[in-house]
Amino acid sequence: MRQFMTPSSTLSKYPGGKTHAGFTLLELLAVIVIIGIIISFASLSIGQNSSRIVQDEAERLHGLIQLAGEEAVLQGRELALEFDHDRYRFLELGKKDWQPVEEDDLLRERPLPEAVELELFLEGTETSFEDKENLPRIFIFSSGELTPFDMTLKTDEGEEYSLQGLINGKLILTRAEEDENN
Repeated sequence: MRQFMTPSSTLSKYPGGKTHAGFTLLELLAVIVIIGIIISFASLSIGQNSSRIVQDEAERLHGLIQLAGEEAVLQGRELALEFDHDRYRFLELGKKDWQPVEEDDLLRERPLPEAVELELFLEGTETSFEDKENLPRIFIFSSGELTPFDMTLKTDEGEEYSLQGLINGKLILTRAEEDENN
């Protein structure tokens, strides 16, 4: 009969010369720890929860509008931020009309994450995304002024951020309080 070689850590000798194949408790614990670490990294890299997504998008919009305001003043150009129900993009006033900003990676067109719902009030009036020829726009002027607006970004889970723009170009980003409904 042919005898197979097995690692010594998997064989236990019992009295009487019998052997038993298996893993030690220490080996099992090491494997469980390694699997746990791999699962943790995978869950962190695969998905974000919707509350983090809406926070990131609100902070991104705040930063982009602030950057566009600074660029408008420094470069003496008129900009606008146009919104659709699933995207937004920056426009620049050309010789005849408004054109999408090109060759500027920061002010490029961006999709709105699927988990995020946008509500936009321009100068106190709620906007609609129905008329594709006249989508709502926030105008960012070279004088440092911008169209007054109130924007709400929210998710189905109830996470909500508000971004307010004042006529003097000041932006205010706030998170809706969880106990606001109580």
